[in-house]
Amino acid sequence: MNKKAKVITGVIVAIILVIMGYFMFSKKDDGPSYTITNDSLKFKEEYEGLNGKDNGNGKNYLSIDIKSYNPISYSNYEEIFDILDKGTGVIYLGFPECPWCRNLVPVLVDSALEEKVSPIYYLNISSDRNTLSLTKKGKIKTEKKGTEDYLKLVDILKDYLPVYDGLKDDSIKRIYLPTVIFVKDGKVLGLEETLESYSKRVDGNPYLEMNDSEKEELSNIFKDYYAKLK
Repeated sequence: MNKKAKVITGVIVAIILVIMGYFMFSKKDDGPSYTITNDSLKFKEEYEGLNGKDNGNGKNYLSIDIKSYNPISYSNYEEIFDILDKGTGVIYLGFPECPWCRNLVPVLVDSALEEKVSPIYYLNISSDRNTLSLTKKGKIKTEKKGTEDYLKLVDILKDYLPVYDGLKDDSIKRIYLPTVIFVKDGKVLGLEETLESYSKRVDGNPYLEMNDSEKEELSNIFKDYYAKLK
Protein backbone atom coordinates (compact mmCIF):
# COMPACT_ATOMS: atom_id res chain seq x y z
CA MET A 1 0.00 0.00 0.00
CA ASN A 2 1.47 3.34 -1.05
CA LYS A 3 1.59 6.44 1.13
CA LYS A 4 -1.44 8.07 -0.52
CA ALA A 5 -3.55 4.97 -0.05
CA LYS A 6 -2.53 4.77 3.60
CA VAL A 7 -3.58 8.37 4.17
CA ILE A 8 -6.96 7.81 2.53
CA THR A 9 -7.50 4.61 4.55
CA GLY A 10 -6.57 6.45 7.75
CA VAL A 11 -9.05 9.23 7.02
CA ILE A 12 -11.85 6.73 6.31
CA VAL A 13 -11.13 4.83 9.53
CA ALA A 14 -11.13 8.09 11.50
CA ILE A 15 -14.49 9.09 10.03
CA ILE A 16 -15.96 5.68 10.87
CA LEU A 17 -14.71 5.93 14.46
CA VAL A 18 -16.21 9.39 14.85
CA ILE A 19 -19.59 8.18 13.55
CA MET A 20 -19.50 5.12 15.81
CA GLY A 21 -18.61 7.28 18.79
CA TYR A 22 -21.50 9.61 18.07
CA PHE A 23 -24.07 6.83 18.06
CA MET A 24 -22.54 5.12 21.07
CA PHE A 25 -22.35 8.12 23.37
CA SER A 26 -25.05 10.51 22.18
CA LYS A 27 -28.49 10.31 23.79
CA LYS A 28 -31.60 9.97 21.74
CA ASP A 29 -34.18 12.66 22.21
CA ASP A 30 -37.00 10.21 22.94
CA GLY A 31 -36.21 10.02 26.64
CA PRO A 32 -34.03 13.01 27.39
CA SER A 33 -33.84 13.16 31.17
CA TYR A 34 -35.80 10.15 32.30
CA THR A 35 -34.71 6.76 33.50
CA ILE A 36 -36.60 3.52 33.90
CA THR A 37 -37.70 3.19 37.51
CA ASN A 38 -39.70 0.68 39.52
CA ASP A 39 -42.63 3.12 39.45
CA SER A 40 -42.44 3.71 35.70
CA LEU A 41 -42.37 -0.03 34.99
CA LYS A 42 -45.14 -0.77 37.50
CA PHE A 43 -47.36 1.90 35.92
CA LYS A 44 -46.69 0.61 32.41
CA GLU A 45 -47.45 -2.97 33.46
CA GLU A 46 -50.65 -2.03 35.33
CA TYR A 47 -52.14 -0.13 32.41
CA GLU A 48 -50.85 -2.19 29.50
CA GLY A 49 -51.75 -5.39 31.34
CA LEU A 50 -55.41 -4.73 30.53
CA ASN A 51 -54.84 -4.12 26.81
CA GLY A 52 -57.61 -5.71 24.76
CA LYS A 53 -59.07 -7.65 27.70
CA ASP A 54 -62.79 -8.01 28.34
CA ASN A 55 -63.97 -5.73 31.14
CA GLY A 56 -66.70 -8.17 32.15
CA ASN A 57 -69.48 -6.12 30.57
CA GLY A 58 -68.93 -7.02 26.94
CA LYS A 59 -66.41 -4.24 26.29
CA ASN A 60 -62.70 -4.58 25.62
CA TYR A 61 -60.23 -2.29 27.34
CA LEU A 62 -58.50 0.10 24.98
CA SER A 63 -54.99 -1.04 24.07
CA ILE A 64 -52.48 1.66 24.95
CA ASP A 65 -48.70 2.04 24.79
CA ILE A 66 -46.84 3.67 27.67
CA LYS A 67 -43.11 4.29 27.50
CA SER A 68 -41.04 2.38 30.04
CA TYR A 69 -39.24 5.61 31.03
CA ASN A 70 -42.46 7.48 31.79
CA PRO A 71 -42.29 10.15 34.57
CA ILE A 72 -44.95 8.56 36.80
CA SER A 73 -44.24 8.48 40.54
CA TYR A 74 -46.63 6.56 42.82
CA SER A 75 -47.81 8.96 45.49
CA ASN A 76 -49.94 9.05 48.64
CA TYR A 77 -52.37 11.46 50.27
CA GLU A 78 -49.75 12.96 52.56
CA GLU A 79 -47.53 13.89 49.60
CA ILE A 80 -50.51 15.21 47.61
CA PHE A 81 -51.66 17.36 50.53
CA ASP A 82 -48.15 18.77 50.87
CA ILE A 83 -48.02 19.72 47.17
CA LEU A 84 -51.43 21.39 47.39
CA ASP A 85 -50.30 23.27 50.49
CA LYS A 86 -46.97 24.68 49.32
CA GLY A 87 -45.53 22.60 46.50
CA THR A 88 -45.33 22.54 42.72
CA GLY A 89 -46.20 19.63 40.50
CA VAL A 90 -48.59 17.64 38.34
CA ILE A 91 -50.99 15.26 40.09
CA TYR A 92 -52.82 12.52 38.20
CA LEU A 93 -55.80 10.81 39.86
CA GLY A 94 -57.11 7.74 38.07
CA PHE A 95 -57.00 3.96 37.83
CA PRO A 96 -56.14 1.36 35.16
CA GLU A 97 -59.67 0.04 34.60
CA CYS A 98 -61.07 3.54 33.93
CA PRO A 99 -61.72 3.80 30.16
CA TRP A 100 -61.56 7.59 30.25
CA CYS A 101 -58.19 7.36 32.02
CA ARG A 102 -56.84 4.97 29.39
CA ASN A 103 -57.49 7.56 26.70
CA LEU A 104 -55.90 10.37 28.69
CA VAL A 105 -52.79 8.70 30.15
CA PRO A 106 -50.70 8.20 26.97
CA VAL A 107 -51.23 11.86 26.03
CA LEU A 108 -50.37 13.01 29.55
CA VAL A 109 -47.18 10.95 29.64
CA ASP A 110 -45.98 11.77 26.11
CA SER A 111 -46.57 15.50 26.48
CA ALA A 112 -44.69 15.48 29.80
CA LEU A 113 -41.75 13.71 28.15
CA GLU A 114 -41.71 16.24 25.32
CA GLU A 115 -41.67 19.15 27.76
CA LYS A 116 -39.25 17.43 30.19
CA VAL A 117 -41.74 17.57 33.06
CA SER A 118 -41.12 15.15 35.90
CA PRO A 119 -42.44 13.65 38.07
CA ILE A 120 -46.17 13.20 37.63
CA TYR A 121 -47.59 12.25 41.03
CA TYR A 122 -50.03 9.36 40.64
CA LEU A 123 -52.70 8.32 43.12
CA ASN A 124 -55.43 5.73 42.60
CA ILE A 125 -58.44 6.95 44.59
CA SER A 126 -61.09 4.79 42.91
CA SER A 127 -61.95 2.81 46.05
CA ASP A 128 -61.69 5.83 48.38
CA ARG A 129 -64.57 7.86 46.98
CA ASN A 130 -68.01 8.07 48.53
CA THR A 131 -71.13 7.00 46.65
CA LEU A 132 -74.25 9.11 47.09
CA SER A 133 -77.72 8.85 45.59
CA LEU A 134 -81.04 10.66 45.71
CA THR A 135 -84.06 8.87 47.18
CA LYS A 136 -87.56 9.13 45.73
CA LYS A 137 -88.33 11.63 48.47
CA GLY A 138 -85.44 13.80 47.34
CA LYS A 139 -83.12 13.03 50.23
CA ILE A 140 -79.42 12.33 49.76
CA LYS A 141 -78.49 8.80 50.71
CA THR A 142 -74.95 7.61 51.46
CA GLU A 143 -74.49 4.23 49.80
CA LYS A 144 -70.77 4.10 50.50
CA LYS A 145 -68.72 6.30 52.80
CA GLY A 146 -65.64 7.99 51.46
CA THR A 147 -62.35 7.72 53.29
CA GLU A 148 -61.24 10.57 55.53
CA ASP A 149 -58.35 11.41 53.21
CA TYR A 150 -60.59 11.46 50.13
CA LEU A 151 -63.11 13.78 51.79
CA LYS A 152 -60.26 16.04 52.90
CA LEU A 153 -58.97 16.17 49.32
CA VAL A 154 -62.45 17.07 48.05
CA ASP A 155 -62.63 19.86 50.62
CA ILE A 156 -59.24 21.27 49.54
CA LEU A 157 -60.24 21.19 45.87
CA LYS A 158 -63.91 22.15 46.29
CA ASP A 159 -63.54 25.44 44.41
CA TYR A 160 -62.26 23.59 41.33
CA LEU A 161 -64.32 20.40 41.34
CA PRO A 162 -67.55 19.70 39.46
CA VAL A 163 -70.86 19.18 41.22
CA TYR A 164 -71.79 15.60 42.16
CA ASP A 165 -74.19 14.56 39.37
CA GLY A 166 -77.78 13.66 40.16
CA LEU A 167 -78.04 15.03 43.70
CA LYS A 168 -79.57 18.42 42.86
CA ASP A 169 -77.24 20.07 45.36
CA ASP A 170 -74.50 22.29 43.93
CA SER A 171 -72.66 22.37 47.25
CA ILE A 172 -71.70 18.70 47.01
CA LYS A 173 -68.59 18.12 44.91
CA ARG A 174 -66.95 14.98 43.53
CA ILE A 175 -63.61 14.00 42.05
CA TYR A 176 -64.39 12.33 38.76
CA LEU A 177 -61.67 10.26 37.16
CA PRO A 178 -59.42 10.96 35.45
CA THR A 179 -58.45 14.25 37.06
CA VAL A 180 -55.14 16.01 36.43
CA ILE A 181 -54.22 18.86 38.79
CA PHE A 182 -51.55 21.45 38.05
CA VAL A 183 -50.11 23.15 41.14
CA LYS A 184 -47.51 25.87 41.50
CA ASP A 185 -46.30 27.05 44.92
CA GLY A 186 -49.40 25.62 46.55
CA LYS A 187 -51.79 27.33 44.13
CA VAL A 188 -53.97 25.26 41.81
CA LEU A 189 -53.44 26.59 38.29
CA GLY A 190 -56.09 24.36 36.80
CA LEU A 191 -57.77 21.00 36.79
CA GLU A 192 -58.37 18.90 33.69
CA GLU A 193 -60.67 15.91 33.31
CA THR A 194 -61.99 14.33 30.12
CA LEU A 195 -61.51 16.29 26.90
CA GLU A 196 -64.89 17.88 26.18
CA SER A 197 -64.75 17.53 22.38
CA TYR A 198 -63.91 13.82 22.71
CA SER A 199 -66.67 13.23 25.26
CA LYS A 200 -69.23 14.79 22.92
CA ARG A 201 -68.06 12.80 19.92
CA VAL A 202 -68.16 9.39 21.59
CA ASP A 203 -71.44 10.21 23.36
CA GLY A 204 -70.56 8.52 26.63
CA ASN A 205 -68.64 5.58 25.13
CA PRO A 206 -65.03 5.98 26.34
CA TYR A 207 -64.04 2.61 24.90
CA LEU A 208 -63.62 4.41 21.59
CA GLU A 209 -60.13 5.80 21.08
CA MET A 210 -59.34 9.49 20.79
CA ASN A 211 -58.56 10.54 17.24
CA ASP A 212 -55.34 12.37 16.32
CA SER A 213 -56.99 15.78 16.44
CA GLU A 214 -58.33 15.19 19.94
CA LYS A 215 -54.99 13.88 21.15
CA GLU A 216 -53.28 16.98 19.82
CA GLU A 217 -55.87 19.22 21.46
CA LEU A 218 -55.40 17.53 24.83
CA SER A 219 -51.62 17.54 24.46
CA ASN A 220 -51.62 21.29 23.83
CA ILE A 221 -53.74 21.86 26.95
CA PHE A 222 -51.24 19.93 29.04
CA LYS A 223 -48.28 21.73 27.46
CA ASP A 224 -49.81 25.11 28.29
CA TYR A 225 -49.97 24.08 31.94
CA TYR A 226 -46.42 22.71 31.86
CA ALA A 227 -45.20 26.07 30.58
CA LYS A 228 -46.93 27.83 33.48
CA LEU A 229 -45.29 25.47 35.96
CA LYS A 230 -41.86 26.37 34.61
